[in-house]
Parts: sequence; C-alpha cells; structure tokens
Amino acid sequence: MRALFVTAALMGTLALALPADAADLALGEKVYTKRCASCHAPDGRGNAKMAGMLKITIPDLTATAKKDQELHAVISEGKPPMPGFGKQLSGDELQAVVAYTKSLAKGSK
Repeated sequence: MRALFVTAALMGTLALALPADAADLALGEKVYTKRCASCHAPDGRGNAKMAGMLKITIPDLTATAKKDQELHAVISEGKPPMPGFGKQLSGDELQAVVAYTKSLAKGSK
C-alpha cells in the first residue's frame, strides 16, 4: 500500500514537472485571457490602469521565478486582493494557466 502511495505521489510530481504541450498552452491562454488579463494584462506585465484604480501593485508575471506548485496555489487560493479561482476552474484548467503563466515568464509569448 505504501508503494502505491509513493508511486502516486511521484507521478503527481512528475506531471507538474513535465513541459506543457501546445494544447495545454492554448487552454491556458484562453483561461488567462478570460480570468487574468484584465489585471495582469495580456502580456503578463500588469495593467497599469487597473493597478491605479485598485491602488495596488500588480506583479509582473514575466519576471516571476515561482515554481509550478507556488503558482498553482496562488491561482487556486488567491492572494489578496486577487481572488482564488480553485472553485471555478478544473484541475486541467489550473495546470494550463500555470503552464501559460510560465511561458509568459520565459518571454515566449
């Protein structure tokens, strides 16, 4: 039983570490555009007008060095004033947004 648990844990970790394919990035971009771009801007650098209206600093996602698990937690649980999207998005959508956000940080978008 313990071997099964360890195998499942390793498979989950591996799934988070694998590079995203084009379908994942397309889904991530679709969700990002709908849920994130109004504040974080389409390019991930932050919407200055929205930041001014909310009187906050919106982080530049292209400069993020967060690990997949950290991004997943922030997207899922939120980080005030950003709401969490864990209840609105499926697991696949969450992973796709993480992958897309990482692609913004790599400057590939």
